[in-house]
Amino acid sequence: MRGRILLVAIMLLAHTAQAETIAVIGTGNVGMALGTEFAAQGHTIIYGSRSPLSLKTLDLVKKTGPDTEGKRPADAAALADVIVLAVPGMVVGEVAEGLGNLGGKIVIDATNPLLMDDAMHFSYGVDTSNGEIVQAALPGAFVVKAFNTVSWQQMIDPSIANGPLTVPILGNQAHAKLFAAELATGMGLEPIDLGPLEYSRWTEFGVVIALNNQFTERQGFDMHLRVID
Repeated sequence: MRGRILLVAIMLLAHTAQAETIAVIGTGNVGMALGTEFAAQGHTIIYGSRSPLSLKTLDLVKKTGPDTEGKRPADAAALADVIVLAVPGMVVGEVAEGLGNLGGKIVIDATNPLLMDDAMHFSYGVDTSNGEIVQAALPGAFVVKAFNTVSWQQMIDPSIANGPLTVPILGNQAHAKLFAAELATGMGLEPIDLGPLEYSRWTEFGVVIALNNQFTERQGFDMHLRVID
């Protein structure tokens, strides 16, 4: 029921939503996918990169659109209304702490705390969750966990999942969750409210299970969340 209420609220907000400036911290595949998809929805994108003048970042800026910029992470976050964390999961706390005071801003955490050993086996790398770690690093921000359960390929083309692709949205502030859900809807994904930020660990654990399946001789499977009636 809660997920359905969220979907209805998104539909109501769609008529009044305004474009925002979004800082995407990270220029890897996930940052690229989210940045280009959000730009296609009319948002202004600033990429946060340790090397904003690198050829990789400049190419991504050009690919994303004419109003896009590349800056150092803290500078990008200072200029944005919304910040998206798309960095390696085991450094997200450190990265978040380096962004400065983000009080009153929405921060979307799209990361997973993954450790991988030499045998290509993934394990869960933290005691709590990345969502909670980001909130602790940014106590004044409105942190939302989202987009961590879909691949960057699915972000760009949800149809490759062969059916509706549901994205869990977790957080402690309703307006922040609604904004993240609206972004997901604009990407052709189906958001569902799964509760407070402390539940982030369960979606992150699911990613560990799915990734380990890719490197096993056991029968393979694909794991997606889908809303049911």
